[in-house]
Amino acid sequence: MKKLIILIAALLVTAPIAADTKAYAKNKAKGKIVLTNETCEFAGLMSRAYFYTKDHYTEEGCWMDDDLTIFVQWRREGDKRYDKKIFTVVDRW
Repeated sequence: MKKLIILIAALLVTAPIAADTKAYAKNKAKGKIVLTNETCEFAGLMSRAYFYTKDHYTEEGCWMDDDLTIFVQWRREGDKRYDKKIFTVVDRW
């Protein structure tokens, strides 16, 4: 029984943590821009972002708060800056 408890505890500690949405905004393509707290794969000091359109096009990117704007490096769309006011912050409890 003790070994089982230790195994379960080890699995809980090493289990991957799911990304939480930090904020989102509507985009001009009638979809959304989503900012997460997950580490970005191709820019390690930034967090993961993605957007989607009403036509189901999706693109990945990396984001950071640069105090004045939200800076996003999209994989295909390039670098963009967004006014912070357009984003709705998601409250977590």
